Amino acid sequence: MPLDPPTPGRAPSPELLRLAAEGARNLERADQRQLELGDNHMRVALGAHYGSARQRGFYIPMLVGGGLVAAMAAGFLSVDYLTAGMAVLLPGLLGVAFLDPVAGDARVASERAWLAARPFPVRGYFEALQQRPVSGAVLLSHVRFAGETPPLDLVQGVLGRIDANPSVRSAGGRDLVLQSGLVSGATGIRINKVPVYRNHRIVPYVHRLVDEVLAPLHATYPIDQVELTRPV
Repeated sequence: MPLDPPTPGRAPSPELLRLAAEGARNLERADQRQLELGDNHMRVALGAHYGSARQRGFYIPMLVGGGLVAAMAAGFLSVDYLTAGMAVLLPGLLGVAFLDPVAGDARVASERAWLAARPFPVRGYFEALQQRPVSGAVLLSHVRFAGETPPLDLVQGVLGRIDANPSVRSAGGRDLVLQSGLVSGATGIRINKVPVYRNHRIVPYVHRLVDEVLAPLHATYPIDQVELTRPV
């Protein structure tokens, strides 16, 4: 018995095509905003750890204004200089306290160069910095060894040099997963009574993890690759 030919699909109406195109543009814009937000999280984390030219620029009016106020208080200048000193000092204080310390392209390039120079590939570091800052982040390091896998208690002991609350478990085969304790994102800054969090402490943690934990292990138990992730 011959089969009936397939029924051709109904062509979408021009209105549906217009709505679909509008939705696609919205999704594209949302993706772009997410990329920009992630890049800002990463640059703020690096700037808060290493310092940023943007924030250092506010130290100049702080020093000038503070000098004028101090000179007036010591009697070297008349009280008329108090207003001028405060007018210079306050913008500097506000800039240092509330503006994000964004790292420039040179700092980002330097950090990428450090990562590329490690004796084994490390993936996921910048992605971890690009995630939304929280009060306490957990880092998972999925380590694949090229040959023999070190004992869990040995890895736990070495990791304990940089982390007071780590855990290590086998992931099967030649893989281990190293889990950090909470890496604080607190800054001590509040805006409209809402605490501000940053990923700045992830930067030194990963540096110490790679250079002081994984590199010594690699010397005896060669590492094939490392994948860093942050559970949401």
